[in-house]
Amino acid sequence: MKCPSINNLEFSETSKQAIKEIRRVKAFSDYLAAIAVFGTFANIFAGNGPIKSHYNLTQTDFDSFLTGVRQIPQIGNSVIQREAFKAMMKSSTNKERLFWRAFLKGCKQD
Repeated sequence: MKCPSINNLEFSETSKQAIKEIRRVKAFSDYLAAIAVFGTFANIFAGNGPIKSHYNLTQTDFDSFLTGVRQIPQIGNSVIQREAFKAMMKSSTNKERLFWRAFLKGCKQD
């Protein structure tokens, strides 16, 4: 979807709070994914000799790990979509509502 042109858009306090929350959720989601990967590999290799590291490698369920790590962005996006929908429903102007509708539909600039 192409992004609509919205001139002189001013956000209400509700929308400003929603944007702040969306940024927080996005940053936390990215952080959580990185920590999950780092933590798993640190658990396998950090401070362990070759025998213990080999044992940890054989005992790690990488399929479940990858499934979990892949879910982190999806969970974050779900929370972001919910925040954006709430902001759209509480919008005080049509321009604001148009912005949130375009956000929810994933508009892209050309």
